Amino acid sequence: MSEQTVNPESIQPTLETIATNLKKMGVLRIASFAWRDLDDPDAGGSEVHADQVFSRWANMGLQISHRTSCSKSPVEFDRNGYHIQQKAGRYLLFPQVIAQQTLSRHSYDAVIEIWNGVPWFSPLWARRPHVTWLHHIHTDMWKESLPAPLAPFGRFLEGKLAPVFYKKHPVITLASTTRNYLLENGFNSDLVHVIPPGIDSSFRNDISRPRSSTPLICAVGRLAPVKQFDELIRRVSEVVKQIPEVHLAIVGDGPQRTDLQALINDLSLTENVSLLGRITHEQLVSLYQSSWLLASASHSEGWGMTITEAAACGTPCVVLDNDGHRAAVRDNISGLIVPSLDDFSLAVTRVLTDSAMRESLSRGALLRAESLTWDATAKDTLSILLQAAQKLR
Repeated sequence: MSEQTVNPESIQPTLETIATNLKKMGVLRIASFAWRDLDDPDAGGSEVHADQVFSRWANMGLQISHRTSCSKSPVEFDRNGYHIQQKAGRYLLFPQVIAQQTLSRHSYDAVIEIWNGVPWFSPLWARRPHVTWLHHIHTDMWKESLPAPLAPFGRFLEGKLAPVFYKKHPVITLASTTRNYLLENGFNSDLVHVIPPGIDSSFRNDISRPRSSTPLICAVGRLAPVKQFDELIRRVSEVVKQIPEVHLAIVGDGPQRTDLQALINDLSLTENVSLLGRITHEQLVSLYQSSWLLASASHSEGWGMTITEAAACGTPCVVLDNDGHRAAVRDNISGLIVPSLDDFSLAVTRVLTDSAMRESLSRGALLRAESLTWDATAKDTLSILLQAAQKLR
């Protein structure tokens, strides 16, 4: 009987192996540049992603320095094993960092650029292995993110000017739809990698925790125009006509809170819609577990992390069609993707009133969530940095 052999190429490297190989190449100190940090009032999925990945890299002995803007006064501190530097304001940060990195000596071995709308132009100054994380393209979001005179410039910078400098450098994005957009704009297909985000293990299905006794919809996100919570509230007002006891719980805070509360009052929905503001992590898990459905009317997302968090709790979704939602949801399996807001209330009503469909989508949501772990995300992103280091060497 012949002895079985294992093809070495079939063995997947572990995070520890990748980190060890990087350190052997002299890559120990990694500098990261991002617009915001996790504790920023406007922090979202991008900031959660950075924290989850960097904490795992730090646990492998890599030294991470994470530079971001400061919402108040400059501060430096450590979190989850990596170092954070919050310096300069929201918009001054970019020219300041670019000037410093261009003119000064580098005190790091590799660079992670987190391109969140405004690029850092790392290909021009990072003379070390470097990888860009580009979670999504802002396009129409610029008119909501910047004052009117600056919005066209932001769109031109992101869509036309900056890509010229990144086409020959490795880029990681979350969704294949975003990758396709980048390829259409001249990026190298061999250098654009799709690595989805993970789901924290605390988000899980708990059969001992029953669903709400009456139809409960949850929605999570910053109360900002891009999320279209006003449109979601209007659609729920239509659902109420069919299901009077339905309730929408919105988690998050932001500049639209006062306007949204006024809309709730105007539509006489104070018994059906509540703005919960910021809640604890434990409360969020509990809300996911007790909800019948998660809803998102956001018109633009890089992924839709709240969708997969809810999915891990067995909660399906109804979401508006966009690139990020298409990546996070398996349509008609883990949730429903609706083509327009006109179809939203009908889809929500359908799921809430069809228990067999809801149970099927719940099973699909759990299966979808099983494939998404932060350990895998951390490993795969670090492997791209290793490839960049090997190529540069």
